[in-house]
Amino acid sequence: MRKLSKLMLVALLAIAIQACKKDDEPSTKKVSKKAVIENYAKMVYTNYKESLDAAKAMQVKINAFIANPSKETMVAAKKAWLEAREPYGESEVFRGSNGPIDSESKEAWAINNEGQINAWPLNEAYIDYVRMATDYTGVGGIYSQSIIGSDKEITKELLVGMNENGDGSDEAAVSTGWHAIEFLLWGQDDQRPAPFTNAKDLSKNTTSGWRPVEDYTTRTNAERRKTYLKVVTQLLIDDLQDLVNTWAPGGQYYQVFMGLKEDQALKNIIEGPQFLAMAELSSERMLVPAYNDGGFEGCGQEDEHSCFSDNTHRDVYLNAKGIVNVLKGQYGSVKGSSFIDLVKAKDAKQGKKLENATNDMWKKIVAIDTKAKAGTPFDQMILNEGKGNVGEVITAAKSLLDLGDIIKESAAKLGITTSNREDLEPTYTE
Repeated sequence: MRKLSKLMLVALLAIAIQACKKDDEPSTKKVSKKAVIENYAKMVYTNYKESLDAAKAMQVKINAFIANPSKETMVAAKKAWLEAREPYGESEVFRGSNGPIDSESKEAWAINNEGQINAWPLNEAYIDYVRMATDYTGVGGIYSQSIIGSDKEITKELLVGMNENGDGSDEAAVSTGWHAIEFLLWGQDDQRPAPFTNAKDLSKNTTSGWRPVEDYTTRTNAERRKTYLKVVTQLLIDDLQDLVNTWAPGGQYYQVFMGLKEDQALKNIIEGPQFLAMAELSSERMLVPAYNDGGFEGCGQEDEHSCFSDNTHRDVYLNAKGIVNVLKGQYGSVKGSSFIDLVKAKDAKQGKKLENATNDMWKKIVAIDTKAKAGTPFDQMILNEGKGNVGEVITAAKSLLDLGDIIKESAAKLGITTSNREDLEPTYTE
């Protein structure tokens, strides 16, 4: 029998010691709060920059469509919108973090332009004509005329001033942002939820919005429609540019953020994913439409986030990906120290619990995206779900709620107190 060398004995002993470590012993991986904060700031800037670049690429296709409206140029513009939504969807996790996009602070750094960028649900009749009255357009219509149907000069100032009725009194009176552009390209989706005709390329799918290219050529208000589309697209780019500028190294909010006390900066960082997990994504974007028995054919179709293009499954996927990004400290090529690393360094058992909950949530979110890519749109999924009838959407939403609670627990381990679920005002909490 061969004798074990001293080197081998040392290696085996090290393995045995590692195996006997208690789950609640802190990780030996070195991680600092400063490193997590710096990595986060880099992630935010990179994400907004890539979103801006994609929006500019979309603008090129939209301008080509406006200059020469055809079925081909319209499809190209739709495809560019879908592509531009990808990086922006991941950036939604930066909301709820007392940051420039949605802070109501009176400080100069508080841009608070999220409502101009991504407000929804959108009352189609506020912008243009509709074929069918809905919960949002009202039976017989609730506006005397649409913006496009009026004689008002369509400018950025007009659209900003009219967004959400100008004073926030009508949240469905959306005149700007991603979903205004989406409606102008796809039109109202008044069809019963049905399988995708082209799940691989939603710009060519025929079971979503129905807007004909003639709306931009021979139909009434074609020129005003072109002007609106051009102006609202430029406004979106301006808003994204403001976010890029303020988060760029040396930018106004970058300096404010990097000057915060470390625990305050960490609280801001982690309240973003907690907000999405506990309220905005789980409740508003998933449980509300899943439990809604109104809308077309008794489903929550009008409460879909991207109801005109039937791209809601990607919204859900990308928003959840943003949560994963922040918790794991990675976005695209940017990767560094993370919140999970910090928790593990303090309490390995809690860190593992957070990591497992994150992975479990992600697995359930991916199931929604996979089902959609196989041909079943989000509006058809929620048609078959509701109280007492749980499917992929409700299952994933509940895993987000669970994750939100564990994020709060984990922050407490670091001595950081974050918002309670009820403070985030979710519509559904189950």
